[in-house]
Amino acid sequence: AVGDCSFSPCLHPEPSRDTMPGLPRFHLDTSAPHSRRPCHQWPGSWASLQKTVVILCLLLSSTSLSPTHAQTEIPLETVKLWADTFGRDLYDTVTKYSGSLLLQKKYKDVESSLRIKEVDGLELVRKFSEDMETMLRRKVEAVKNLVEAAEEADLNHEFNESLVFNYYNSVLINERDENGNYVELGAEFVLESNAHFSNLMVNTSISSVQLPTNVYNKDPDILNGVYMSEALNTVFVENFQRDPTLTWQYFGSSTGFFRIYPGILVQADRDNREHFKQLVDELMVKGVGVVNQALTEAFQILKQFQEARQGSLCNQAIMLITDGAVEDYEPVFEKYNWPDRKISTLADAQENVMEYLHVLSRPMVINHDHDITWTEAYMDSKLFTSQAQSLMLLTTVAMPVFSKKNETRSHGILLGVVGSDVALRELMKLAPRYKLGVHGYAFLNTNNGYILSHPDLRPLYRDGKKLKPKPNYNSVDLSEVEWEDRAETKRVLFLTNDYFFTDISDTPFSLGVVLSRGHGEYILLGNTTVEEGLHDLLHPDLTLASDWIYCITDIDPDHRKLSQLEAIVRFLTGEDPDLECDEELVREVLLDAVVTAPMEAYWTAMALNTSDESEQVVDMAFLGTRAGLLRSSLFVGSEKVSDKKFLTPEDEASIFTMDHFPLWYRQAAEHPAGSFVFNLRSAEAPESPGQPMVVTASTAVAVTVDKKTAIAAAVGVQMRLEFLQRTFWAATRQCGTVEGPCPESCQDSHLDCFVIDNNGFILISERSQEVRHWEVELGGNQVIWQPGQPGEGSNPGLEQMRVNGLKKTESLLETKSI
Repeated sequence: AVGDCSFSPCLHPEPSRDTMPGLPRFHLDTSAPHSRRPCHQWPGSWASLQKTVVILCLLLSSTSLSPTHAQTEIPLETVKLWADTFGRDLYDTVTKYSGSLLLQKKYKDVESSLRIKEVDGLELVRKFSEDMETMLRRKVEAVKNLVEAAEEADLNHEFNESLVFNYYNSVLINERDENGNYVELGAEFVLESNAHFSNLMVNTSISSVQLPTNVYNKDPDILNGVYMSEALNTVFVENFQRDPTLTWQYFGSSTGFFRIYPGILVQADRDNREHFKQLVDELMVKGVGVVNQALTEAFQILKQFQEARQGSLCNQAIMLITDGAVEDYEPVFEKYNWPDRKISTLADAQENVMEYLHVLSRPMVINHDHDITWTEAYMDSKLFTSQAQSLMLLTTVAMPVFSKKNETRSHGILLGVVGSDVALRELMKLAPRYKLGVHGYAFLNTNNGYILSHPDLRPLYRDGKKLKPKPNYNSVDLSEVEWEDRAETKRVLFLTNDYFFTDISDTPFSLGVVLSRGHGEYILLGNTTVEEGLHDLLHPDLTLASDWIYCITDIDPDHRKLSQLEAIVRFLTGEDPDLECDEELVREVLLDAVVTAPMEAYWTAMALNTSDESEQVVDMAFLGTRAGLLRSSLFVGSEKVSDKKFLTPEDEASIFTMDHFPLWYRQAAEHPAGSFVFNLRSAEAPESPGQPMVVTASTAVAVTVDKKTAIAAAVGVQMRLEFLQRTFWAATRQCGTVEGPCPESCQDSHLDCFVIDNNGFILISERSQEVRHWEVELGGNQVIWQPGQPGEGSNPGLEQMRVNGLKKTESLLETKSI
C-alpha cells in the first residue's frame, strides 16, 4: 500500500537538553541545598498555535495506483486542504462549545492577583513522612493498648475447668434452627452496613469470635480464653473512637480462636465456596515427592548455616506440608530433628505446632520483648471474595501477648497475637494529589525494596470474567515499575520526573514523592473574598473531588456524615470551629469557583442558541481545576446524552479521585495550552447495546506569572463520533481551485481515508468495525507530514513523533515537510 498521511502540528517542540531523557534525578532527604532550573518552556510560536490532536491518513491500493501516479492524481495541496479544513472546522466547534477561550480570559483577568509557587520536593516528602509517622504511631499505640489489656485480663483470670460461657460465634451469628429459634452461640447480633468497613455488615459495639472447624467450641481452654479476652471489647471500641481511621482489630489466641472487631458475620457464602473451589482446582499432582531426600537436604543446609552463624538471627525451623507420604522418613527425624515432631492431622496442628510456638517464643516471653511487626501489602480477603466495590490493600501491625503470671513466666507462655489492619488508602491520603500535580504521585516501599503502595502496582488480572490476584503481587520490586525509558522509539513527549524520598521513622517503610518537571513543579495561588467564593461554590452544576481532604471529617463522629462541600461551608462560615481544613486548598477552590462561575451562563446561552436538534452536535461541556473543582453543563436533554456514565462515580477515569486526576485532564496537560486532545469512548453497555461511540475533546488552561507557567484548569466537550465523521467527509469533498467534482476523493472505492488519534488508533474510517479497535499498519509506506491548521509553519518532523499505536515504526523511512 502507498500512503499519504497528514499529521496536525499537535506534537511537542524539540525538548531542550534539560528535558531530554536521561538518568532520573533522585533527591535524598538531607540538609544539602536543593535547586533546579524550570524546564519545558514552550516557544512563543507554539504557545499561539491552535491545534487538534488528530491525524489524516490516506492509504491507496498499490494494485491500482503507483506512488507517482497517486501523488499526481491527488495533489499534496488537496490533501493539505482537507486536513486544514477539517482541523479548522473541528477546532472552531470545540472552542465554541467548550468556552475554552472565555475560561482562559477569566484567568487572565485576575492574573495580577495571582502568584505561582514552586513546589519544594524535599520539604514535601518530609512533611508527608512526618504525617504518616504520626498516623502509624497511633496504630501502634492502639495495638499496645490491646496488649496491655489482654495481659492484664489473663493475669487476673483464674482458669476454670468447668466454666460455662456463651459468646458470639462469627459463623453462627443470627442463625436459627428449623423451629425459628437461635442456634447455640448464634444469638441475635445487630449488624449494619458501614462505609468505613467497605459497606460490610458489622457491629461496632462489640467483637465476635471465629473458630476453626476442627476446634471444639466447648473446650475448657477455648471457653476460658474467650471469657478472658472479653476485656478487649472496651479497648477495641475506645481505640476506634480515638482513631476512626483504624479498620479491623483482632486477637488471635494460641489456643485456636480468633476475636475480631468490629463483630462480623462470616458465612460460607457462594463467593467463599467458589474461591475455595478455584484454589483447589488449581492444585496439580505432579509425580511423587521424594520426601526422605528433601528433608535430609533441608536439615543439612539448616545445620550448615547454624554452625556458620549465617543467615537470619530469628528462630529457624523446617516445615513440610504434604497430602501423604509414600515412604518412611522416621530415620531422618531421628537423626536430625529435636524435639521429634511430625504433624499428621489437623488435631496435631493444635497439639504440637502450638508447643513449638511456645518454645520458639520463650526468649521473647522471658525478656518481655514486645516486638512490633509490620506486614507486606496484602488484599483484604473479605472484600476480594465479596466482590466489594473497590480493591483494598492493607498492611498489618501486630504484637505478641505474653502471660505475666509468675508461676508461668519461666515457661514462656505465648497467649497469642493482637493486631490491627491499616488501609494503605488511608495512609496515602496524607500525600494529597493536589500538592503533587497532575502527573505527580507518591509511593511506599518496604525495607526489602518491595512496593507497599504505588499507582502502577496492579495486583489483579482478568481471567475471563473473573479477577484474580497475581502471583507474588506483594513482592514487586520498585525497579519493576520505576524504570528509565532508554528505548530508541520516537515519542511525542517525554515526562521527566524528579524523585524525592525518605524513611518513615519507627517503621520499616520509606516514602517516595515524584514530581513531573514543568507544570508539575508549580501551584497557582490566589485570593478572593469568602462571600464571593461561597456564593459561586454553591452553584448546582459544581462538585468537588469527594476523595480529596479539604476538611478532616473522619475523626469527629459529628463530622462523618458531612460531604466535603458541606464541611467547607461550615468552616468558612464559622458554623463549626472544631473543623480542621486545609486552608491553602480551600483558598484555591474558592478562587476557582469565582473564576469559572461565568462558564455556567456561557454554556446555558449556548444550549439555548442551539435548541434546534439539527444543530446539537455536542452533548455536554465540562471543566476541572487543579483544586478538584468540577463543573458540567448539558446541551441536550439528559435522556439524549450519548454516554450517561461520563463524569459520574461509575466512571472513575473521568473524575477526580484520590489516585489520579481525570483522564481528559491528564491528556490535556500533556500538550500545550490551547491544543485539544481527542479521546474515543464507547457508550455501549450490556443493558444498552448499540449505543453510539462518543468523543471527548479537552484542552489545558495555563497561567503565566513572573515567567513561571502553571496549569490552572482543563476544559472540554463530549460529542458524538458521527459529528466528527460528517465534518471529515464534508472537508474531503473540497478540491481547492478545481471546478466541478473532485477528480479524486475519499468517496472513491480505491482510496481509503482514515483519521488517526495521537496514539495511532483509527478515529474515523469508512468501515466502522475498524474504529477504535484497529491500529494502522503502515509497513513500508511513504509518509507525508502536514500541519493541521492553515499557515501554521512547517511540520515538526518524525524525530518528535510518538507512535504508540503505529506498528512497524522502524519502516517509516521517508518523510517530507510541507
